Amino acid sequence: MGNKKINWAKLFSILGLIWLASSFIHPLHVSLGGKMVQINAYPEIYLIPLFGIWRLRTEKQPYQRTRIKWMMGLFFLYWVLLFNLYPQVPFVDGTTHTTYLAVHMVGSLPFFLMLIAVAFMGKRADCGWNCPCVFDRETIGFAFRDATLKGDFWWRFRHIKWIGMIIVWGYFIYMLLDPAHAYQRFGETMYETILWAYYLSFLIIPFTGHRSFCRWGCPWAATWGVLNLAGFYKIKADAEKCIDCGLCERECDMGVPIRNLISEKGMIRSTECMGCGRCVQVCPKEVLTFHDYKDVFKSRNLSPLERNIRLAGGLTVAGLIVLEPGSPWGYLGLAFFFTGLFGFCPTYAVIGTVVKKVKPPAGRSKDQ
Repeated sequence: MGNKKINWAKLFSILGLIWLASSFIHPLHVSLGGKMVQINAYPEIYLIPLFGIWRLRTEKQPYQRTRIKWMMGLFFLYWVLLFNLYPQVPFVDGTTHTTYLAVHMVGSLPFFLMLIAVAFMGKRADCGWNCPCVFDRETIGFAFRDATLKGDFWWRFRHIKWIGMIIVWGYFIYMLLDPAHAYQRFGETMYETILWAYYLSFLIIPFTGHRSFCRWGCPWAATWGVLNLAGFYKIKADAEKCIDCGLCERECDMGVPIRNLISEKGMIRSTECMGCGRCVQVCPKEVLTFHDYKDVFKSRNLSPLERNIRLAGGLTVAGLIVLEPGSPWGYLGLAFFFTGLFGFCPTYAVIGTVVKKVKPPAGRSKDQ
């Protein structure tokens, strides 16, 4: 028998995935200074940055390297910094819950802000670039990307998550009708069941690929998927350029039948597309191009990157209207959101006008 090299990335990935799962399924406590401390708690804080560095060192595609850098920055901004500044956020039923989970709890302030972001930018606002589940799977679980199950049979399994979405939104209606008792009678059990499925899914990543829960089990992936169809986001395709090479489908971690969508619809407008951009970047004929709100509302003086930053960042800060009533910062965030949405900043326009008036004509100095 020949000697087989140890795949250290997969070995450490398995250890990390076990730690992730055990942090919820089997917490381990020790007594320190008279207090019980969970020694396997918060693995994401340590593992995501470590595996993120590994991803940056091994990723060859420039676009994906950029995406990973943004993911790391968004992880520290949204899931470390902001959640320490605002540890509790309000819900429509008048209760408050921990901010870390609130984005994925229907009825919370962050949940509604994310709905708006996804409507304009597609699922990449969460599932592709800025979800704690995605951070885990795109870093710690990424070594098992080659285990992703694809084909018509596995594509049908995507419908399972619609059951979860219906239950979650049914609970939202219940919350509105009976806000005093909804969480205790149904919501608490529902979220605990979802969390069990979520953490157990880390243990099957070596056999199903790193995005299996996103594909088959996440109620929010289903919700954002509806907005993929109803909102501005899609990937347009020039079917005449397509040579049917299949590279796009081999790259897709969600198992989307991209070639069929190109030939039948001339675009990728699917509930499953998470906007990672792999299919767009790998295409040798440049068949695929991103389209979202920026293609509907043409920019006048802002770059595409700045528009995205203003839209997403403005939405985040606009939440202060609810968190800190009377604070001017929330309304400033709302203004930034609209400048990003419409691609026009009045301040830039004024500065540009002043500069044009002050700047001397070409070929002449101010002293002439």
